Amino acid sequence: MKHHSGNRRGPGRRAGGGEQTRGREEHGRARPENTPRRPDESFGRGGQGQGAKGHARRQEERGRESGVGGRRHEPRGVGESPGERVARAFGGGGASSPATRLPPAQTRATPPSARVESEDGAHLFGVQPVLEALRAGVRPVERLTVAEGAHEPRLREILEIARYADIPVRRVPRTELQRLAAGANHQGVVATIAAAHYAHTDDLLDALSLRVGTEDPPLAVVLDGVEDPRNLGAVIRTVECAGAHGVFVPERRASGLTETVAKAAAGALEYVPVARAANVVRLVEELKGRGIWTVGTAAGAETSYAEWDWTQPCALLLGGEGEGLRRLVRERCDVLVSIPLRGRIESLNVSVAAGIVLYEAVRQRASRRETPPPEVE
Repeated sequence: MKHHSGNRRGPGRRAGGGEQTRGREEHGRARPENTPRRPDESFGRGGQGQGAKGHARRQEERGRESGVGGRRHEPRGVGESPGERVARAFGGGGASSPATRLPPAQTRATPPSARVESEDGAHLFGVQPVLEALRAGVRPVERLTVAEGAHEPRLREILEIARYADIPVRRVPRTELQRLAAGANHQGVVATIAAAHYAHTDDLLDALSLRVGTEDPPLAVVLDGVEDPRNLGAVIRTVECAGAHGVFVPERRASGLTETVAKAAAGALEYVPVARAANVVRLVEELKGRGIWTVGTAAGAETSYAEWDWTQPCALLLGGEGEGLRRLVRERCDVLVSIPLRGRIESLNVSVAAGIVLYEAVRQRASRRETPPPEVE
């Protein structure tokens, strides 16, 4: 049984008020002959008077268009979505510009021609659709896929936003992008849209820590490289039904929260917090440091899953399809357990293994609650 199936750094800022500066330079530039005036320009007596008022009004309009006027000053909240952080960073172009949020009526919808549905999620392609999706922050972006050697100038802004919002970026040959975009003009970038927002890793760790020493100790699942979205969805569904408290998935080489995952989870994504871990080995050490036992599954483990005491604070680690837990992850676990196999197949599906072990934890915890404490003489 191999798996038992068992810095944030602010984005580079554009020069403060860059667009406004260009507007001022253009205003001070002499008008070429025979150039018609705009309808909103006013003439006073002798070309003065009302012209000055028109100038002031035009400057005010330019300020509003460039995001200077009517801003709302809001604190930098820890619960901001990537789109809100992006709006705060890029709303006015300045390094200290507060957030400027557009009302819903001004939000531009992504054209259907720039969106493709596939088994591993919905994809947006093209520089402008992807940029608008990142800025709006309405739908969570799972990851960005960028063509190797792509140097589109606006890609720099997309990459800065992704870095600031902790969105993974991978570079692939253009043939891979062609596959994701179904042969359409992708302009060197494709965004995979998640079906749900991720919980922050530290927030989920803190929530688990608070349960240590309580009547309902933490029970979490850590998946090491589960790539099939149906398996991931089935595991999340099992976690919710068993009353466990959260799931950790790797940022890379694993399925994300796609529409296929949401469908397989059958609504469980609405209740189970799922967090991404940049490094599973470091996550295991972090769980240990918070008083949570890390229990991995491995085919050759001497301890049966039923022999382990699941009434303690525990994190169950399950490996990916085919390979199981990686060696470094196995070595960091506090204990390895196995599920007995009586047939000829070498391993169980990861969601089946998760169900077997989690419901053993449910059985043990329910039994402990029903058993009265021993009397002290």
